[in-house]
Amino acid sequence: MFDNFTRRNFMRTGAAAGLAATMPGFLTRPAHAQSAALNVFSPLPPDPAPPGAANFSKDAFAKWQAANGVTVDYEMLAWPQLHDRMATAFASGSSPWDVVYNCGWVPEFQSYLTPYADTLPKQLVDDLPPSSFSTVTVDGKRYGTVFTLSLLTLFYNKEHLDQAGFKQAPKNWDEFKSYSKELTRDGRHGLVMNYGDPAGIGGTASYWMVFLQQAGGKMYGADGLPIFKGDAGVEALQTMVDLMPSTDPGSISYASINDATNVLLAGRASMMMNWPFMWNAGNDPNQSKVVGKLASAVLPAGPAGSASIDGTDAWTITKTSKNPEKAQQLIEFYLDPEVQKRQVLDSGWLPIRLSVLADKEVQAKAPNAAVVLEQAKHPYDSFVTADYNQVTVAVGTEVQKALQGQKTAAQAIADAHDAVTAIVKRRG
Repeated sequence: MFDNFTRRNFMRTGAAAGLAATMPGFLTRPAHAQSAALNVFSPLPPDPAPPGAANFSKDAFAKWQAANGVTVDYEMLAWPQLHDRMATAFASGSSPWDVVYNCGWVPEFQSYLTPYADTLPKQLVDDLPPSSFSTVTVDGKRYGTVFTLSLLTLFYNKEHLDQAGFKQAPKNWDEFKSYSKELTRDGRHGLVMNYGDPAGIGGTASYWMVFLQQAGGKMYGADGLPIFKGDAGVEALQTMVDLMPSTDPGSISYASINDATNVLLAGRASMMMNWPFMWNAGNDPNQSKVVGKLASAVLPAGPAGSASIDGTDAWTITKTSKNPEKAQQLIEFYLDPEVQKRQVLDSGWLPIRLSVLADKEVQAKAPNAAVVLEQAKHPYDSFVTADYNQVTVAVGTEVQKALQGQKTAAQAIADAHDAVTAIVKRRG
């Protein structure tokens, strides 16, 4: 189940050349000889792919190409291969693309990208959550546009909560802990998570970043150095530790969000943090035993309120593009309200445009859209940096040690803080 939904745990740097060399070949359409051609680097569906690559807005896409005198060619790869393919191409100076998908890698690849998003139409920008630009902004310049609002929210089994006498989802940390404890019964657990992989968006470190923001903390100060060693960082980790007795014990080894999701959809756990796209899977009888029982809610609030993290799926334009104006127009087409609406109705990936998220038809088809829209009113910083993988490995490893009882929350955070400080200083 969910063999394809693996991207959240592959946001990492690696041996780019080595991985690329072992690939069986790239799924590439040949570029057209005409000058008005755009080459786009995209994930393969069911990950978030655009019209022409995924099965939505086909007619509108064909009309856009005809009206603009442009032919769009796609190179598509499975999500885990995207980063290293780009790293290899950029490093070798052989990048063939105009538009490329990025997922938190903008700080790393910034020198190969153009800050086109500073010139997007005001009407479009005003319809996007302001925080959506946080992961694509470097030195005050916007290098990309996020096209799907992919925030962690709370998924829960309504039947389990009803059986325990809970009429609504937990609103705060205290309720989250008490619900989890009470729901751990009858061979199931109140909570399931995937803490098996320390790194990347959707890894152990990023879950701690959710609790950190809920506690009122941040990763870095104005000088770029880490500032999470204080009360907020420790309180965030201690909350995760406090939840462990009612958390599925397999959570410490589940390396993928899919592993944890399978537990929830099999009815063996009552709550988890999850991404919006899993809503469709949770209501598919071929994949889920909890069809009609699944609900979602804003994440429980800590001392500073609710907070989440962002999946950071964005479109960027390369510096080597021969048609940067047309490339931007293509991205603006991807973000057209009607295209965004078909994106969610036909593929399940939520739109980023606030007006489309609020659309009645969208909310009827994807009831979790209203919850994600509400979650977007709260902070959702993923604290992405060029060395995000190193940082999340350092933090996530220490968090894992605390969750397994090998260190206190205070000691784990202190050690993580020292490790990240060293990373930042090496970064310069």
